[in-house]
Amino acid sequence: MTLQTLPGKILDNAHHTLLLMQEGTAFHAVCVVNDSRIGNVRSKLCLIEKIASRKLDHGEVAFDGRVWITSSDLPRPGH
Repeated sequence: MTLQTLPGKILDNAHHTLLLMQEGTAFHAVCVVNDSRIGNVRSKLCLIEKIASRKLDHGEVAFDGRVWITSSDLPRPGH
């Protein structure tokens, strides 16, 4: 599955960034926790989409159906 962020469907607030992503006819809400390690979500959309796709493929979905991404989901340098 390859999710893509819908243009104009990114909402930033103090604690997280909400993105609406699409794969085929399915839509998914993806929340990225705002912290200094993640930085500017908009500049990392390709990476965020890959992480969200992987988590959705593995069933890593919250009780409300959202996919949550935190800094622990980011690739670590040197690994």
